[in-house]
Amino acid sequence: MSSMKGKVVVLVGCASGMGAATLKMLLADGATVIGFDNNRDNMADTLEEISEELPEFKGNLEMVYGDVTSSEDRSGLVAAAREKYGRIDSLLYVAGVLDLMCPAHKTDDALWQYVMDVNCNDCFYLVRDCLPMLLDHEGPAANVVIVGSVGGLYGSTAGAAYVTSKHAVLGLARNLAWSYHWRNLRVNVVNPGAILSGILGNAMEKWPDRDIMDSEGNELYNVRGGVSLGCDADGNTMMGTPEDIARAMLFLLDDDNAYVNGAQITVDGGWTTF
Repeated sequence: MSSMKGKVVVLVGCASGMGAATLKMLLADGATVIGFDNNRDNMADTLEEISEELPEFKGNLEMVYGDVTSSEDRSGLVAAAREKYGRIDSLLYVAGVLDLMCPAHKTDDALWQYVMDVNCNDCFYLVRDCLPMLLDHEGPAANVVIVGSVGGLYGSTAGAAYVTSKHAVLGLARNLAWSYHWRNLRVNVVNPGAILSGILGNAMEKWPDRDIMDSEGNELYNVRGGVSLGCDADGNTMMGTPEDIARAMLFLLDDDNAYVNGAQITVDGGWTTF
């Protein structure tokens, strides 16, 4: 594996879960990371973990705090990268939100719009605005890696908004990969299965007055699916860890894998073979 030393990486959604695991691996390998998140408390915990686990890490971290749904905050992130470095070697979009397993007839406008924004629309806006610092990259190709989901592959894994948003972002990634491979940019996707992360907690913070999981949606997408996303038919866990996703993301960033473009790596313990 080639080193990330000296590479400038924008990491969106780095305060917990898959993003935090990716952040630690990048810093350990010498990357310069511009982190973006809106949860200062979670980030404080992650920074404490980094100081304990990586007391002499080789990389550098600069945090920009903001809401990915805010055009002003996104612009601030892009401006910070441009003013400090003038380039981006890799953009990682790890931000995501669940829809509480709501089927379409229970999905109101606010829930639909927020899930579509975080999981797809804001990903597009951010990639678009970063393209001037990614395209025509000197040396090995620049990278965009988007965290998708097995929800983008099947219709039975979550509610209407989440499944739609994840299908949409996979289409976006394919279009980007084709459009810009001529200009030395690779675009790839990691599709997590059931991962022990903070995404459910994020949804609970956003929607404190809603049920943590819609009962009808649970019946539709978990029970009737025959095999829960997190368990096999015998009840054995199939849950992965944030580090499983982080390792897949670093694989896609590796300059040694320069021919990997427009790919989707599904990391789900084999669940999608069911």
